[in-house]
Amino acid sequence: MAEFKPYTILHLQEDEFRDKELPPGNYYLVFWRETTPLGHYWLEGGIEPVRLKNHEKAIEELIEESVSHFITYSNKIPQRAGEGYGLSIIICTRNRPEDLDRCIRALMGSVDKDFELIVVDNASDDDRTEKVVAGYPGVKYVREERPGLDIARNTGIRGASRELVAYTDDDVIVSPEWTREIKAAFVEPMVMAVTGLVIPQRLDSEAQYIFERDWSFNKGYRPKLFDHRWFLSHAGYGAPAWEIGAGANMAFRRDVFRLVGGFDERLDVGASGCSGDSEMWYRILAEGWNCLYLPNVVVYHLHRSTIAGLMRQLFYYMRGHVSALLVQYERYAYPGDKRRIYRGLPQYYFKRLTKKTVLTEIRGCISGWRYYHSVKKVDGRIRIGEPPLELGPAVVDDQTLVSVIIASYNHAKYLGAAIESVLGQSFQRVEIVVVDDGSTDDTEAVCRQYEGVKYVRVERVGPCAARNIGVQHSRGSYIVFLDADDLLYPEAVELNLYHFSYYPDAAFVSGGHDRIDDRGGYLESPEPVTKVGDNYNALLQGNYIAMEATVMYRRELFFRYYFDPAVRTCEDYDLNLRIARDFPVYGHSHRIAMYRIHGGNRSADRKMMAQEAIKVLKRQEPGLKSEEEWAVYRRGLENWASYYDG
Repeated sequence: MAEFKPYTILHLQEDEFRDKELPPGNYYLVFWRETTPLGHYWLEGGIEPVRLKNHEKAIEELIEESVSHFITYSNKIPQRAGEGYGLSIIICTRNRPEDLDRCIRALMGSVDKDFELIVVDNASDDDRTEKVVAGYPGVKYVREERPGLDIARNTGIRGASRELVAYTDDDVIVSPEWTREIKAAFVEPMVMAVTGLVIPQRLDSEAQYIFERDWSFNKGYRPKLFDHRWFLSHAGYGAPAWEIGAGANMAFRRDVFRLVGGFDERLDVGASGCSGDSEMWYRILAEGWNCLYLPNVVVYHLHRSTIAGLMRQLFYYMRGHVSALLVQYERYAYPGDKRRIYRGLPQYYFKRLTKKTVLTEIRGCISGWRYYHSVKKVDGRIRIGEPPLELGPAVVDDQTLVSVIIASYNHAKYLGAAIESVLGQSFQRVEIVVVDDGSTDDTEAVCRQYEGVKYVRVERVGPCAARNIGVQHSRGSYIVFLDADDLLYPEAVELNLYHFSYYPDAAFVSGGHDRIDDRGGYLESPEPVTKVGDNYNALLQGNYIAMEATVMYRRELFFRYYFDPAVRTCEDYDLNLRIARDFPVYGHSHRIAMYRIHGGNRSADRKMMAQEAIKVLKRQEPGLKSEEEWAVYRRGLENWASYYDG
């Protein structure tokens, strides 16, 4: 085998390569338009000087393709629109003080220096890491004694205070524009995660070359949006979330950790191995949100320099990869994740039998399968603990805006009436957000008939995720969730706001409703009751609210509280129980909404509804605090069983 010769990495502006002559050798050329990367070019030289003129056509084609795609993307998205966000940066490190120092120094040279920097010392063997951090005033040092990257990542989240949370590694140098570009990347409400380009710092050794050639963190020079449509299109063979980016260069809205949980601590170095980042992206996509890859979010990574270090890295990559696929199947049950393990990986490795690293990779896969089956009964979905939410008095004034969120799936025949019932409110400062949950009917056309209605399209994420997405697109300080087949009475919003003025400590208020048939005719309806006092106990005994459109929530609740996609139905009951456990809530007896009964109602399946209502109620068991609560809880189990038997 020929002796490996290092590759020199050169960074060139797009117009400065044509007449350039380089000394003999191998080159990895990265081309730029000012601070925007356009592409890279591998060049193997011999003993003669290298004239880039001889490679002009190939380089120009590479640059032209990237420029056209980036311009197209830039024209769609307002630039610098996200710069109002606060940013927390987390560096997880262990026993690499020199690398950490270089990483922090690069961050201190950022164009946008308005960020919070947190260093999580992940059980280093000595105090050198702490001493490095002490040399940078204002940098927060956190010691985490439990080794594990995802443990450290979760610890960092708990210490972060800004709306955006970015991660980089201690062996990374960020570009001066990195912090600015991250903030600008979150302009779209659906984007919950952003990744960017990772360029090697050096290619001096064979190990670094093999990694960059076969395992590169570089995901290309075109912006890429990964959404639920992309997820579903790949679900049959396991959505390849690792294509989204690298953990060395990623950022999130802090809210997403409330919605989908923290990093799975089973996927750690020393445990599974890795893939906590890709499993998080998978979760975000599975629950309806978007991830965005932007090549202008740039960092430089120092690859492992020895073959032994590379082999260990690849072993744990594949161990973590297989574990993550099994964790994903455990959570969401898409058969494609198992299909990728049992069919895809054998086919993949049969084609790679001549590769130097293949046996190490296969051993990692087998190890990952064994590891997962030893911990599969452990719940790795970590909820990030936060200080209790504090609600001040509710404020209703002449600036109050109420958001009515309508999630709709193939209910175009009813949707127009629902929208008109909102437009006809006596209180006029109302916005309407319609979340079209993958409808195949005329839902979009109906929305376009009404000026000012905000239309959001998602690909069949289910009612819980659709409502959460609606919150993200809304602006109101109070929120109402109206199903597309239901209606509000004209004074619904005004009455609930009145009760907030009367009960300013309430987290939500609710009213009564009438039941109507498919044509709008009135049916026998439950008698609404006033509920003032310990309404958590009242909800434990049964869902006195009964119709979600009668509830008005304070915006501050979201996303400390949210509709949980893990709940099949009765998701509103689940949400209201969790809120009422922590805050006062009030119910009044005014009828403010109409619940339409028709053949498509989920509540028509009484056996399923009984099972799901009891399942939701049982979720409250860990939080029950007194004998009184246990007593009304047991009464609630009996009430649900008898209610649906009747």
